[in-house]
Amino acid sequence: MKIVNDYPPNYRDITAAIPSADSSKPIYCYGETIYNPHGRTITADLEKHESVHARQQAGNPDTWWYRYLSDPGFRLAQELEAYGEQFAFVRPLIHGQLRQWALDSMAKALSSDAYGNLLSHAEAASKIRNYATH
Repeated sequence: MKIVNDYPPNYRDITAAIPSADSSKPIYCYGETIYNPHGRTITADLEKHESVHARQQAGNPDTWWYRYLSDPGFRLAQELEAYGEQFAFVRPLIHGQLRQWALDSMAKALSSDAYGNLLSHAEAASKIRNYATH
């Protein structure tokens, strides 16, 4: 995937639908490009997460993003798959407290206002863990 240190082309749509979306300095996938407006380090697990979104967009990012921003249930399903794949990627590489920290970090993000507070932290952790282990 290509990484660009800029905002995605639909950034205004994103912040109009989810005003707090930029609060955690996120990265965004639009097609086969990762947009990294805050210059974050893109680790292998983040790239895995974003590659899931690229696959979900299936060559039509405009349609995917429209549904993602207008349908909270769809947004949750898409993010659960991406976080589940991300945790499945790191799970065999880390153990003990570090593995729990990774899961908690992902659950905190998934349950945050950046995605519209779609579920609790405990629900997010359970769903991510279950996705990654099945």
